[in-house]
Amino acid sequence: MPKMKPLEEWVCDRCGELMGIDDGWVEWLSPTGKGPHSFHIVHNKSECFHHTRAYDRADNHLAYFLGTNGLQLFLAMLDVGPILDPQRKGLTAPEMASFVDTMRRLQIPFYEEARRYFSDAHADGYFNDQNEVSIFLPKTCEAIIKRYET
Repeated sequence: MPKMKPLEEWVCDRCGELMGIDDGWVEWLSPTGKGPHSFHIVHNKSECFHHTRAYDRADNHLAYFLGTNGLQLFLAMLDVGPILDPQRKGLTAPEMASFVDTMRRLQIPFYEEARRYFSDAHADGYFNDQNEVSIFLPKTCEAIIKRYET
């Protein structure tokens, strides 16, 4: 049975402790002319931030990244759209691995807890019959938690 509340609790990327929506913060680097990268979900306190002194640090409260509004925030990092950029000149893709993992953590139920078991599941061949979509579906993530939690 999952121990974390899906899309209500996350593990801080700095201290490893659980946090809720009110305590959460998303930070990343966003250099001019390049796509955002180095995404982290952390407690909203300076000792947990990764990019405190970076001049190109960007951040926002975790709550802004949840639900459909949060999905739109993520999508706007990929493309601001034809209204604000009709010539499509401003596209600067984020570093995809960090971006997509953070998006999954904040949008897919059970992903945050299941990701702790992905290496064990992979080593056991659990993913052999899965494709790039089914691996991260909520029902798959929940099944991984049930199988591998101790």
